[in-house]
Amino acid sequence: MCPPCDRGEGAAPRAWRQGDESVNRVLRVGVLPKVLSVDATPVLPSTRSASLAPPLRLHLGLGWAIAGLLNILFDLLPGEEARSGGADAVLAHAVDLGRHLGLGLLSICCAWLFQRGLPAGSPLGWCALAVFSLALGALSLPTDLDGLAERLGESLGVGPDLASLLIVAGISGAVPALAWLTRHRGWRRPWLGVSVQAASGVAALAAFACNVSISPGNNPSAHLYLSWLTAVLAAAALPRLELSLASEQRRITALALGAALGMCSLWALFGRHTNSVMIWVARRPSSLHLLAVLQRDGGLDNVHATVAARAGAFFAPRSEARPVPPSRTRPAVDRPVVVLFSIDSLRADMLGRPEGRQAMPQLFALSEAGVYFTRARAPGSMTKFTLGAVSSGRYFSQQYWSGGKNRWPREDKSVHLASLLSQAGVHTAAFRAAEWLDNSVGILRGFERSLFEGEHLAINANWIDGKALTAQLISELEANADRRGFYWVHYLDSHSPYVRGGGAPFERYLHALGTVDAYLGQLREAITRLGLGERATVLVVADHGEAFGEHGARFHGSSLYDELIRVPLLAFGAGVVARSIDTPVSLIDLGPTILDWFGLDTPSSFMGESLVPLLLGGSRPFARPIVAETGLKQSMLFEDGYKAIRDLRRETLELYDLKNDPGELNNLSDQIDPEHEEHMLLLRSFFQVHTYRENGYRVPYVK
Repeated sequence: MCPPCDRGEGAAPRAWRQGDESVNRVLRVGVLPKVLSVDATPVLPSTRSASLAPPLRLHLGLGWAIAGLLNILFDLLPGEEARSGGADAVLAHAVDLGRHLGLGLLSICCAWLFQRGLPAGSPLGWCALAVFSLALGALSLPTDLDGLAERLGESLGVGPDLASLLIVAGISGAVPALAWLTRHRGWRRPWLGVSVQAASGVAALAAFACNVSISPGNNPSAHLYLSWLTAVLAAAALPRLELSLASEQRRITALALGAALGMCSLWALFGRHTNSVMIWVARRPSSLHLLAVLQRDGGLDNVHATVAARAGAFFAPRSEARPVPPSRTRPAVDRPVVVLFSIDSLRADMLGRPEGRQAMPQLFALSEAGVYFTRARAPGSMTKFTLGAVSSGRYFSQQYWSGGKNRWPREDKSVHLASLLSQAGVHTAAFRAAEWLDNSVGILRGFERSLFEGEHLAINANWIDGKALTAQLISELEANADRRGFYWVHYLDSHSPYVRGGGAPFERYLHALGTVDAYLGQLREAITRLGLGERATVLVVADHGEAFGEHGARFHGSSLYDELIRVPLLAFGAGVVARSIDTPVSLIDLGPTILDWFGLDTPSSFMGESLVPLLLGGSRPFARPIVAETGLKQSMLFEDGYKAIRDLRRETLELYDLKNDPGELNNLSDQIDPEHEEHMLLLRSFFQVHTYRENGYRVPYVK
């Protein structure tokens, strides 16, 4: 965990040199026999032991302390997320600083052991550090950096495995390499030593800046290595600070201080901290999440079966359920055509903001001319989780994800929406902005036609511009105007980093949404021009929301708060009765809704329920829960307005009363009373029942 001692260049520490010289002098002048003969036997070993005790390299531990203090200072900067957390915030800072101090203490101890146990100038200490860093990187980094490996492999023309190996070797090898390059070597020219120290200090600040800005709230392994680099470089920027252990008093003092720091570190690392404190730690972008580094999959709970029994049919295995027949009330539509128009990263609250109305006039017009579900939520905060759940009718944990680092549900056996429609004679076509939405990958599956053609987006060379997707969609509608059809188009134009337009990120985000809104207008015009107005129904949804600083996060995928999973859901066209509906619904309901619209049974494996009665102006009760997942995080919304969140990697729980706390700022998990304890039990029970577990499979950490 530390740069070992450097005793190259033949320069042993002064205490060692003096001790060795005194022993040599004794041997040269023949004093040794006299010493041994005058009852001085313990004197020589004692003197030798004290003189040869290597000093403690304190600057190694101080580097970790500086990294921890930088976290606290960053947390107090103006302009960051509101940091007022009272005692929870103070304890969170103490926990994070204690973890840094623990790693600093471990660094000092490891360096001392290397000094004491290895010959002078031995490279074994550096080799041990390199092996440890590379081994830890090989175990923890590939899953965190699989997306980067895939992009690097494509740019270099190599496979993702080789690209991942290069990234892991580069990151994990940087720690021992920089530790060796910046070690204190007693530079012959003072200005050179000062220059190295100054450069190390600047590099430490740069590493810390990367740590707090790159993927906050995600990728704990990458953040651990950035913290490690910050500590190594900060230690190199300090003057060489050593504590000699030549005297027994100093050894006792060092042992006492080490024991005190060790107890604090053990409390920070393994103490039973409240959920509120751990949530504060989790939201800090550069905090150490040591338990999450090697937690790569989701285990199973043993929740009492009576909890699930009381909750209803959707808390029991669906293999025992029967297919759901179509609704009794049918849409009066001949040869229906359904278009699922999904938009990346569209927040639900954009429909209630003036700037959103200005940027998306088409969407606002449809919210008044069609059915607008004001409380819809996505089954995930990442595209692959949401679209995969809509297509298969099953949540992420219910599917089989395989493929090593880059996991996809290629081998999953779930029945997909498009397959059922195609079998019933409905023409199906998907217009893919990304190559991984192909039938073979398993997110979307069963489409007769799956098109991936057109000009690429500037934000990603592997994504297709929405202009081409819209043109292909309209062309397909025209070519199959007389047939029943289901068409799914997904737009990535509004995905970060929002390169359309200029200004701040939120301004560019609005501009990107406006571009997609124009495509929606083109689709409406085409439906009218092709004479499909009496047959076509359009469902407009978002795969997830987008964070702009809420809960300390940016973009999406890192959490399950409402800014990421609450999404717009609108329906307009043939058979739809225009109105706003406040009933909580989920995008997992889309599969059953579309099957019902075409008069088909819904398989028992689908976890949603049809919205057709609501689209036709009626009502219906719902038995299914509203659930979401992302990165081994799980959430559930309850009828009483409470929402529970569980993080399997960091082992934290959250409970929010959305009626009184819509911003999810007051975590009630530490004050759960018997009335609300069942919320947590229901969340755990649902995933205990609905988790794929054949042949020892464990739910992986997928980003």
